[in-house]
Amino acid sequence: FVGFDNYQKLFSNQRIRGPLSLVTKWTFQFAFVTVLLAFSVGLFLSLVLNKENLKFQRIYRAIFILPYAIPAFVSALVWKGLLNPDYGLINTWLGPIYDLIDMEPVKWLTTKESARTAVLLVNTWLGFPYMFLITTGALQSIPRELIEAAKVDGANGLQSFWRITFPLLMVSISPLLIGSFAYNFNNFTLIFLLSGGGPPIVGSDVSVGWTDILISFTYKLAISGGRGNLFGLASSVTIIIFALVLIISAISFRYTKRLERVYGNI
Repeated sequence: FVGFDNYQKLFSNQRIRGPLSLVTKWTFQFAFVTVLLAFSVGLFLSLVLNKENLKFQRIYRAIFILPYAIPAFVSALVWKGLLNPDYGLINTWLGPIYDLIDMEPVKWLTTKESARTAVLLVNTWLGFPYMFLITTGALQSIPRELIEAAKVDGANGLQSFWRITFPLLMVSISPLLIGSFAYNFNNFTLIFLLSGGGPPIVGSDVSVGWTDILISFTYKLAISGGRGNLFGLASSVTIIIFALVLIISAISFRYTKRLERVYGNI
């Protein structure tokens, strides 16, 4: 029985505390920015396609749902090949742009900035169809009488969206956004298959990379090091992950209930 020795080591040993703080900060950034980007893209597409008498509406919707139908691990491996800095199609397609602005091809997944950008873009690609589905359903459930009444009162389209559509939309999909945040907070599959957590942080005493999130960092502590004495530290990190997600979810659901009280009777 070691008591709280592992937790004390996590926060007192600088060799572990430094990488842990970097990974924790990036984990929050990754989860938040991913949800924000996927939600923005999905909402934009659902607003564009949520029009009566739009030709080929069902075909467009089916096309945008396709990335969601492909297993995430397959998409991650395909994108890893596309982003290969030497032979990938992404740099081949962007070649004329590189030449036009006199820029060196991006070394995807090999530098901190390029790897984090790639991870965010690929996760947005994987996540926006889900957001597109839920926002489309939520938009169709909003009574059109409210929008028509706003027009009669002199509100333009932008005012109607921000004052009526968006608040009512958030009431219905906020729990799903919270769930999406929690999922991406622990999105091990994408990180492991796309970047492997790399590129590595030079000078760190533990195995950690610039795109590692807490769950992949935990995996490296427990498995990749090949040393059984790090299993205790890895277990401690999992408890911290659970506590963080629990606190964030509790705060978010409290905010969601407040939205329901304000807009639930509209």
